[in-house]
Amino acid sequence: MAARTAAEAEPGMSVAQSEERDQAAGGVRRLDFSQPTKFTTELRRRIARTLEAFSESLETLLSADLKAEVDVSLGEISQHTWAAAKAQLPADAIAVGVHAESIERPMLMSVELPLMLQTLECLLGGEPAHALTERHLTEVDWVLMRGVLDSVVQQLTIPWEDLGGTRLERGELDLEGDAGVLTPIGEPTLSARLEVSLDELSSTVSLLIPWGAIEPLTETIRGAGGEPSSDPRGADALRRSVAGAQVLLRAEVGSLQMPIERMLELAPGSLLALEQRQEDGVMVYAEGASLGRGRPGRSGLRRAVKLYSTGEPKVRADTYAKLGRSELERARAHLDRIAEGGEGREILRSIFVRVWAELGRTHLPLGAALELRQGAVVELELFANGLCFANGSLVVTPDGAWGVQISALVE
Repeated sequence: MAARTAAEAEPGMSVAQSEERDQAAGGVRRLDFSQPTKFTTELRRRIARTLEAFSESLETLLSADLKAEVDVSLGEISQHTWAAAKAQLPADAIAVGVHAESIERPMLMSVELPLMLQTLECLLGGEPAHALTERHLTEVDWVLMRGVLDSVVQQLTIPWEDLGGTRLERGELDLEGDAGVLTPIGEPTLSARLEVSLDELSSTVSLLIPWGAIEPLTETIRGAGGEPSSDPRGADALRRSVAGAQVLLRAEVGSLQMPIERMLELAPGSLLALEQRQEDGVMVYAEGASLGRGRPGRSGLRRAVKLYSTGEPKVRADTYAKLGRSELERARAHLDRIAEGGEGREILRSIFVRVWAELGRTHLPLGAALELRQGAVVELELFANGLCFANGSLVVTPDGAWGVQISALVE
């Protein structure tokens, strides 16, 4: 279970002023946390070049097919979680799935409806200036749109194959939906925006590329122009193989031990004070081994954790027996049966669990984890012996300790 943390500053108020206001109001500082940084600078640069080529070919295609002046340029490229990237898509847009046999996750293309209506007007023999900004879409409209979007995806295939990918295919399309593209909400995602101008009306085409779509191509992209290894069993090949192994990366705020009875009594509105203090920052772990300490805060408008210390002696996170959902439900049922008191409570008081709060977790290649300089976390999670059981917001208590304000329990 996960909790979104960090309130935005009010309009006209800086982050520092917002934090001072919060502290003056009750000694609690609100913090903002980051989106992923899975896509390295080199990957983003190569993908940007690919999308620039796509922009040029798309401009030529649309200008010829629509017999109108069309300008296409590559706009902002940024990375977020899948949920955050989708939330930035325009509401009035056609969603299009983009698939390939070689990629684990489909991509999602979003085309603003006014652009599609202009395109349809041109295909039906009219002028783009005569197109309505919104109207009911007929069956003929959907047939024409599928044809146009087939051509758009074909244009994307050419530079995509230059990255090492295989032929792309158009998937489902729908209005104000996800086109059947199902991706975990926390999946690191590259969001690219193309600015399209048709008859002086500007619209946006967005492309969301989840990590699962680009991961199979990363070795090809990084190795482009390099010399192949003469001995695939050599040290270089071994290092590449080990560096590609996926590890669990966690940013842990703090923890405490408590009887399971007390854990089960936590309810929305409860404030759970952790043992670690705010000035100690947070600990970043790869699997169970520490990578270093970081400070949560902001990177522009993005939520971020930045490692500030990586030279400390390595430590391992405390490990406890994993608590399963079924065991938790049995404990809750047991607590309900003895709600009026009784000897049964002693059992729950004698079983201790470790409760900890995480800023987020993700799977990264070992090589990327070891080179990490700025962590990427999205959600705050409460765990008891490995079980995510509550949603909450991260706060700093008046005495400077980390705390979690519980907002909901995970059933």
